[in-house]
This record gives sequence, structure tokens and C-alpha cells, in this order.
Amino acid sequence: MGFKQRWLELWLRDQEELEPDRKLKVESGFNVRELGGYLVEDGVTSYRRFLRSGGLDMLSAQDQRRLYNYGVRMVVDLRGYHEVSIAGDKLSKMPEVRTLHAPLYDVNLSDPALERNDSDGSYWTLGYLTMLANHDVVRDVFSFFATASPDDCVLFHCAAGMDRTGMVGMLLLGLVGANREQVIADYLYSFAPIREVDALAYKGVKPVFYELDLRTVAPVGYVGLSIPVRILVDDNDIVEMYYSDGTTT
Repeated sequence: MGFKQRWLELWLRDQEELEPDRKLKVESGFNVRELGGYLVEDGVTSYRRFLRSGGLDMLSAQDQRRLYNYGVRMVVDLRGYHEVSIAGDKLSKMPEVRTLHAPLYDVNLSDPALERNDSDGSYWTLGYLTMLANHDVVRDVFSFFATASPDDCVLFHCAAGMDRTGMVGMLLLGLVGANREQVIADYLYSFAPIREVDALAYKGVKPVFYELDLRTVAPVGYVGLSIPVRILVDDNDIVEMYYSDGTTT
């Protein structure tokens, strides 16, 4: 069997496991997404190498086995100590799964119970800047990534799979050469439907609910994009400033 044929078979197999928005079909999980399939300078990012997700504390036994069979052998938990103490990571109890607790930020920024009195995004900006300044934890995370064997799939997660996970995803995609639009789109898939995100990230087309007061009730399953986009564009430049000069080494 030739390389191209084998690659096509593997690609088709992976597509059967995924929803159109890169989400893995894990019913008891939340926001479990692939980082494979992005076109970069040296080729395409591999499937079954990195998954990003929300919390794993509600995983059913069936979905634990599904992720294990998908290849997950390394798990990075980015949540704070209190979050971990009240909602343990079930996948870490699977045999041969190595884990790292790397508290990038102490709380879930997207928790609706937290008070947000700003309309300019300063609440998120302060949180993201704090994460980016946490060089020791970022270094620990990427050092752990570097220990993966060729067959290991690495899953990194926080509570919602949005903010802390999103920041690590941005850095990881930037490291492998993904372009700015891809980095922005991957982050925003947690906040809105794929069609609206792709239209905004790749074509600059704003969705109907682009401007949304986050203190009001949003459409079901939808979070406004205006503030996350503004923060992301600014913070993505900050990511370059912080990490492109080797300050995390």
C-alpha cells in the first residue's frame, strides 16, 4: 500500500470520529476538539496527536474508553487546585495514561457565576495577561508535551475548554506554524458556530449577533464574539511578544 493511500485511509477514519467543527463525538465530554488537519508550511497538523477539551470529571466509562482507544495517553489539567479537588479528572485514572497538573489560572474565566462588570473585555484581558505571565507553568506544559512518544495523543483541558485551554492551543498552533487566521478560528470555535467563526476569521464577515451584551441572556449555545475577538487580536500579538523571543526557555 502506497503512502498516499494509507494517509487517505487514516484521514477518512479520523473524519468518522469527528463532527464538522472538529469536535470529537464524546457525549459526556465538553468541547473536545482535534488540533489535527490545519494546513501549515511543512504540511498538515497530525490527527490523534493533540486534543483540547473542557473538564473530564463527568466522563462516562464508555467515553473514557473511547478517548483511550483514540490514543490518549497523556493528559494536562490546566485548572486550579480547588477545581481539581472538587472535580477530579477521570481519564487520568486509565491505565498507562500519564498526567500533569499545571494550574495556568486559578479559576474558570467563563464561569457564569463570576461577576463581570465590564463591557470592554478588561475582565478577560487581565486573566489572559496573567496566564501569559505564568512562564513556569507554560514551560512545564510544553516540556511535558515534548515527552510524548510518536503514538501518544495528548489531551489538555481546563473546565470549559475555552480560556486556559484556548491560550495553550494558541501557543501550540503558533509553534507549528499555523497562520493568524487559523489560530483565531480555533480559539473562537468554543464561542460560536463554525460557519460564523470561519466567516469572521477568514473573510471578515461579522455574524448577526456579533455585538452582544454578555450580561444579558445570549441565544442558546451562543456567546458574543465581539469582545473575544478584540481580546484575541490584541493578546495574540502579546503572545508573539512574550514567546517568540525564547523567554519561556
